[in-house]
Amino acid sequence: MKKNKIIFYTLLLVFFANPTFSASLDEIYRDIIRDDNSGYLPIFVKNRTRPEFLFEEEIQKSQTPPATQNTSPVVNLTNEYKIKADALKAEEEQWQAALTAIKNNNITPKELKTLDDQVAKNNPQAIEIKAWMFAKGYGIKQDLISSFILYRKAEKLGVKDALKNAAQVYKTMTREQRESLAQVKE
Repeated sequence: MKKNKIIFYTLLLVFFANPTFSASLDEIYRDIIRDDNSGYLPIFVKNRTRPEFLFEEEIQKSQTPPATQNTSPVVNLTNEYKIKADALKAEEEQWQAALTAIKNNNITPKELKTLDDQVAKNNPQAIEIKAWMFAKGYGIKQDLISSFILYRKAEKLGVKDALKNAAQVYKTMTREQRESLAQVKE
């Protein structure tokens, strides 16, 4: 037992009498970057826990531009991005309102215009809805040729069952409509 205590205390002395310097991984990484960059430490490696403060003179210099300097107007890109994001959000809300109106059979010229705008932007859902409306005469005058053309366009955009729907529309067409379809360019 006494022998074990002696070994234990000897080991404690060996390890704690001469403390060695141990660097963290972060410090090791910084040293490697400093060596690679000839002593320069890039901004992305600088200490993130301690902010770099400017002296008062430097702050005042940066805030007051010289009188001879030609200052150009500052463009606030954050506001421009916010305006665009708000416009896209409003457009999406208008599209959802149009979908709800079509579903509830409350179609007005406003919803038709929104639908036509989405068709012009090649929105596959809008193209399929417009083709269905033309096929059924739902909210607009029935036009099987336009319905067939729109279903083919929807099929090219990857809408499921669009080709099957185009075939159904084609089957319900008269001979004259089929002949006039051959003359129409898609």
